[in-house]
Amino acid sequence: MKTTAIVPVYNENPDKLNLFLDELKQYVDDIVIVDDGSTNNLQQTTYNKQQFTVVSRQSLVILRHEINRGQGAALQTGTDYAMRNGANIIVHIDGDGQHKPENIPALIKPIQQGQADIVFGSKFLDKTNHIPWTKKHLIIPIARIINFLFSGLWLTDAHNGLRAFRAAVGDKLYLSHDHMAHATEYLQLVKKNRLRYIEVGVNVNYYCYGQNLDDGIKIVKELLTEKIFK
Repeated sequence: MKTTAIVPVYNENPDKLNLFLDELKQYVDDIVIVDDGSTNNLQQTTYNKQQFTVVSRQSLVILRHEINRGQGAALQTGTDYAMRNGANIIVHIDGDGQHKPENIPALIKPIQQGQADIVFGSKFLDKTNHIPWTKKHLIIPIARIINFLFSGLWLTDAHNGLRAFRAAVGDKLYLSHDHMAHATEYLQLVKKNRLRYIEVGVNVNYYCYGQNLDDGIKIVKELLTEKIFK
């Protein structure tokens, strides 16, 4: 089964990104980078395509938004490309190195075995993670409740950037939220379309804090706006 990784990036450090891509290529067949309107000349200073020709079937594709549209939009752009180009399994993984590519085999295994349509990574199912106290006991529990209220799904984690799904159900997972509310929208679409889902423990690098309470408030506003005007 051809596995394609979608990597949304925005103003990432070129050296760190290349190290991350070197590791990622060991676990997937193809990589699709979506540069979401970076302003740091990222396109000119990174992405050495030549290093991705170790396996003849492997490819690195770079797509670019001319303006910064948001992570949801970047993921949908990459997903659309992967679906048109023969992917069987699509993996979403953040380009900042927070998630380890070594988690991918366990993430896609339930799909390969026909047990799930979509698999969500969960940092709480991997007991080796050292999660900042405020995220573990305040921000994420609140986010889980919000996810449940908007989607009806009760997961152990919230807004985890590592997930995988069958390309065959990609049309049922089409995102309308361009920004960070896309993570909750995926849950809504899973519930609406009665897709089979599983959570798998993944290891997370907390070298930076990530989303904070202000980010969470923005997500709720986006979800409420969509619910009111839809």
